[in-house]
Amino acid sequence: MMIFRRLKQWGNVPGMAITTSMCVGSRMLFLPILALIFRDLGASDLNISISAAAWTTAAALSQYLGGEWSDRFGRVPVMVYACFIGAFALVAASFTTWWIPFLLLYMIFHASHGSQMPVFSSIIGESVDARRRGRAFGFVELSITLAAAVAPLVGARIIEATGTQQLLLLAAGLWFGAGIIRRRMLRETRPDSAGTVGFAFSEVIRGRLLSVTLVAVGCQVALMLTKWGPFMALHANDIMGLTRVQINTYYAIGAACGVIISPLAGSVVERFGSYRTLAASITAFGVAFLLWSVQTSTPLIIASYMLIGVSFQFSLISLGAFRVVAIDDEVRGRALGALGTLSMLTAAVSVPLAGYLVGLFGAYVPFVMTVIIGAAVCSRLLAMYGKGDEDRALQSSETTVR
Repeated sequence: MMIFRRLKQWGNVPGMAITTSMCVGSRMLFLPILALIFRDLGASDLNISISAAAWTTAAALSQYLGGEWSDRFGRVPVMVYACFIGAFALVAASFTTWWIPFLLLYMIFHASHGSQMPVFSSIIGESVDARRRGRAFGFVELSITLAAAVAPLVGARIIEATGTQQLLLLAAGLWFGAGIIRRRMLRETRPDSAGTVGFAFSEVIRGRLLSVTLVAVGCQVALMLTKWGPFMALHANDIMGLTRVQINTYYAIGAACGVIISPLAGSVVERFGSYRTLAASITAFGVAFLLWSVQTSTPLIIASYMLIGVSFQFSLISLGAFRVVAIDDEVRGRALGALGTLSMLTAAVSVPLAGYLVGLFGAYVPFVMTVIIGAAVCSRLLAMYGKGDEDRALQSSETTVR
């Protein structure tokens, strides 16, 4: 009975941990080699960069819609139906033989993923007291990272045994299953005040929200130039000489380090706050990727993957807490959707730009850019913290657990 009472105190956190780990794990079956799948379907490296911009744009636009719908209709419907749509898109994509139809279907899949992103932060942050958000995001990220650590290993085995089609079909099955579980487990957390205050898209680029937007945009671009974009796989294959199996395996080792560090990261966020933790972790993330990009020996390559895994996990957990703390209850869904749209549209532009610069100056451009972006985000966060923005946000935050 005590276990059930404790679980009840954490609201949707267990359900989100289970289902989000299924969704992320399914993506990680193929994400480390997604650029190489495009190559197999006839895409050039320039085509891949443009494709990354296209699927990022689809996710960006869907974020705004997801935030709008979550404030209007509720958090749970968005989380459920997005899973079903994404699953069907992956099934169809698995049967394509040319990169253009594959891209169109992957854009639908990525849009369904994008629509969940503003709701993800909302439904977790609104399930617990404001002071517990660090541990809540840490627990969810722990389960996500565990799945992300195992999935590339499973993906490597499936690639060797059967090929990429079965990989995509398995991912689709996991997404569909996550939708069913969410429909049964999650309860609505949308505050009664949500949607009662008017909110224009332009509000995220003025006043104090401008600083929040700059942080969110910077983090998204940094992630898109590294972990979430095409450059990591291409660099590992073309410059570092790693095979597809090695890429998935080393990626999994780094993710395993994230599993170990997640509980500590959540506690650090609660101890030092999301602003300072994110400032330090996004800086370390950029440095870790630059170090990774210049390694040539296997032990140092593996060690750099581990460093990336740790800094990435700290960044995600602190970013999730920051996004909830910095946005008021009344406009959270719409504001997070607008932030996500601006962030991913900027990231979409940054990928082909970085691809063009790679052609001019070499393969290390995305990772140098990430270091510079990380330093800029760190500076902005520390300035916000120095002005007392985090204390103001925590004091005005309402407990929305029902």
